Amino acid sequence: ALTLFGKYVGSLKGEGFYSVNPFCVAVNPAAQTKLNQSGDVKQNATIPTLSTDFNAMVDKKISLKIMTLNNNRQKINDCLGNPVEIGIAVMWKVVDTAKAVFNVDNYKEYLSLQCDSALRNIVRIYPYDVAPGVDTTGDGVNDDGSLRGSSEIVASRIRDEIQSKVDDAGIEIVEARITYLAYAPEIAAVMLQRQQ
Repeated sequence: ALTLFGKYVGSLKGEGFYSVNPFCVAVNPAAQTKLNQSGDVKQNATIPTLSTDFNAMVDKKISLKIMTLNNNRQKINDCLGNPVEIGIAVMWKVVDTAKAVFNVDNYKEYLSLQCDSALRNIVRIYPYDVAPGVDTTGDGVNDDGSLRGSSEIVASRIRDEIQSKVDDAGIEIVEARITYLAYAPEIAAVMLQRQQ
């Protein structure tokens, strides 16, 4: 994404040689962010300056490839109040570089925080295991939905929730998958005995 004195002038998306105004600056506020979990931005990030150095532009490129965000496990209470540990992997890609750069401060950080939030919102709707008297679909009828038994449906709802939050950042969520699911250690032994 290129700017000229702070004004967006366009994005270079194809291969080849380009003639660019020497005063244009490549902008990517998330260039120094290592994407695993929020908060891992380098402390010595450089401020964009006027430069015709090709390497400076390469360091600011925004990848349009499908990437994976592997969020750390979180401890969340399910709809019955039981603490569960859950982790997700989200496959995503940037579809609009201008929105990614200018609509949010750091699109990688933004995505990670929205994934955490969406995961909490959806997990609170479901019990860990099938429980009587629980409505997970919101239609007023009790059903057999659970985190353990309905993982495809839960993952789809998490994906849709994240997508609704990151549309303004020019990001498309390709897929979301639950990578880890277990009772929290403090109640795991009791819940396993109950299941047996």
